[in-house]
Amino acid sequence: MTISQSTWRTLAVAVPALVLSFSAFARAEEGWLTNYEDAKKAAAKDNKDLLLDFTGSDWCQPCMMLKKEVMDKDAFKQEAPKHFVMVEVDFPQQKEQAKELKDQNEKLQELFAIRGFPTVVLADATGRAYARTGYQPGGAEAYNKHLDELRKAHATRDAAFKKAEGASGLDKAKAIHEGLSAMEADVVEDYYKEEVEQVIALDTADTLGLKAKKEYLERRGKLDEQLEELAQNQKTKEFAAAIDDFIAKEKVGGENLQDLLLTKLQVLGPADLDKADALLDDVIKVDEKSELAERARSIKERVVVMRQQVDKSKKDPAAGGEDPVVEEKDDKGGAKEKGDKKE
Repeated sequence: MTISQSTWRTLAVAVPALVLSFSAFARAEEGWLTNYEDAKKAAAKDNKDLLLDFTGSDWCQPCMMLKKEVMDKDAFKQEAPKHFVMVEVDFPQQKEQAKELKDQNEKLQELFAIRGFPTVVLADATGRAYARTGYQPGGAEAYNKHLDELRKAHATRDAAFKKAEGASGLDKAKAIHEGLSAMEADVVEDYYKEEVEQVIALDTADTLGLKAKKEYLERRGKLDEQLEELAQNQKTKEFAAAIDDFIAKEKVGGENLQDLLLTKLQVLGPADLDKADALLDDVIKVDEKSELAERARSIKERVVVMRQQVDKSKKDPAAGGEDPVVEEKDDKGGAKEKGDKKE
């Protein structure tokens, strides 16, 4: 049976609630869902994971880059759906959203502790997150490989947690710790608090170092609060000094040091390109093979472009151009630029 256009309009007027039920959680695009609960059901049915893209589709420049360079490409469209049910969690500023969808997305932002855009969360079919990432340069093929690497954390986590079910005491703590170690520290910090506390309670001598790590993260959290206040008051010298003091006091090294050095970029602008370039070199020197070193190299490439833009504007003030932004720090996995955090 077919319904004519005039009949459909009559039905739409008669039962607006039914119309809303269809439109509120419509597909964002082919291959993407917007209804989180439907996505979980589909993932469980098809034995797939969830990929949630937290995006500001009409205002966030890195979000648009991720879509254009990765998610719109055939290589991604063909590969990602083999492993994931994909969910768009959008926070537009210009496009209108149904209240039901807007409310759902705000709850998901809180549930997954999203602090910046874009943030891509990978989770199992129950919604338990195991990885978090964002924009990555290199195109769709490189992004597919990146996701493949992140997916390994899911299998390792589940195998270790399964082993922990049949263990006790320190052996149980070690098995849980093995599962936690498969995931990034910020993912564990946000999504696995109960498991962390369980390990600490079982490992009374802190042989696994999880208690010490938790205490460090608590002190780092207090520093972040201080830095936020300094940044808001444009106290750039005090901002950098607070980081330097923390590094010296805590004797920070490794990726924690790289993360703190990258944090300094938050208060640098177009006039500080030389300082930013030197800072990025320091990040790379700490550990040239780390993910943060790779991110620093990516930012350095952008610094070169920014310097060219600045030089061009000096030679030709009429050329103008957008003010470049140096900072590309992903706050807990959310790769973003200044101004890309939705208020």
